[in-house]
Amino acid sequence: MRFVPAALLVLSFFPLAAHADEECQVTAVFSGDQLTCQRADGGDTTIHLRGITAPELEQPFGQRSRAALVQLALGKSATLKHAEPLPDGSLRAAVWVTPAECPNCGHTLDIGRAQLSIGLARWRQSDAQTPEEVGQYQFEEHEAKARRTNLWRKP
Repeated sequence: MRFVPAALLVLSFFPLAAHADEECQVTAVFSGDQLTCQRADGGDTTIHLRGITAPELEQPFGQRSRAALVQLALGKSATLKHAEPLPDGSLRAAVWVTPAECPNCGHTLDIGRAQLSIGLARWRQSDAQTPEEVGQYQFEEHEAKARRTNLWRKP
């Protein structure tokens, strides 16, 4: 029985491993960090992109952020990774799609990370992420700031 607490401690370090990847079709984009996916069962689910927060539509760069996400994801097949249910029935997940410039590459583009790289979202540090993702997202935001891209422009 003394191994049970140790096992629970070890499992607590892997909160993202419990959810399997899931395929879906992106059917709508609401903002720069929120979209709708049609899942295999035919149901539509609102997805909040894990690891980022984008400006609201009425805020500066809100429309531009949404337009960028439309270009990246709308109408595409996608993979939801590390989906986490939210109290309102939606999910928070990393969403991966096939890059437009590489149609045979499969779902290799993390659209949240792409939004960070072009300066149309901020890194949401409060979301659960793997150590690798933390480094990647932190890097993308840092680079966008250094380039003074979009959100990071000097007024």
